[in-house]
Amino acid sequence: IVGYRGIFSTNHVYVSYAWMNYLYGQYAIGGDIWNDAVIPCSFDPSEYTISPTKEDYFLFIGRLITDKGIHIAVEMTRRLGAQLIVAGQGSLESVGIVDAPHVKYIGSVGSVQRTELMSKARAVLMPTRYIEPFGMVAVEAQFCGTPVITTDWGGFNETVLHGITGYRCRSLEEFVWAARNVDKIDPRACRKWAEDNFSMVRISQMYQEYF
Repeated sequence: IVGYRGIFSTNHVYVSYAWMNYLYGQYAIGGDIWNDAVIPCSFDPSEYTISPTKEDYFLFIGRLITDKGIHIAVEMTRRLGAQLIVAGQGSLESVGIVDAPHVKYIGSVGSVQRTELMSKARAVLMPTRYIEPFGMVAVEAQFCGTPVITTDWGGFNETVLHGITGYRCRSLEEFVWAARNVDKIDPRACRKWAEDNFSMVRISQMYQEYF
C-alpha cells in the first residue's frame, strides 16, 4: 500500500488516484503498469455515530503543523466569530498561535472522544497545504455525519463530494463562504457516501478483486 512518497515493491496499491499520479510524475513512471491499483483506506462504520444535533463549534483534529493548515482554520473561524476546537499532537505556541481567544486547544484525544467531537461539530476543517495522499480524518468525519471543509487538491477530490458532503476550497474567502453554508449539507448524505465507498466490507471486496 503506497500512502507516502517511498515506492519499494513491484506491484503498488495507492490510496488515491491523486497520489498515484503524483508519484508517477515524481518518479517518471509510465507504461506497462498493469498491476497497479487504487484502493482507498477502510473504516469500521460501527465505530462512528451520528449526533442528532450539532453544537456551535468547528473542529480541527490532527498534528499541529503549519502544513496541515492550522493557521487557515484559525483565521477562518476568527472572521466568522466562531469557536474552533483544536485536538492533536503539538501546541498552538509551537506554530506561533498565541492570541486567539476563540480557539480552544484540548490536546490529544482517544477514539471515543474523537468520535464525539467529530459528530457534534458543525464541520471538520482540513485546509491541508500539501498534497494529501488520502486524509483519513475527512472520511471519519463523514461517517459521523459531519461535513468537511478541505483544500481542493490531493485525495480530497476523491473523498469529499463538493456541495454534498462538504466543500473544497482554494482561497480564504471560499473557506469562509463554505463555513457559512455548511448547514446546507445533509448529515445523512455524508454518512451514506462514507458507508458506500469506504466501509471495511466495500474495501475488502476491492482487495479480493485485486488479488
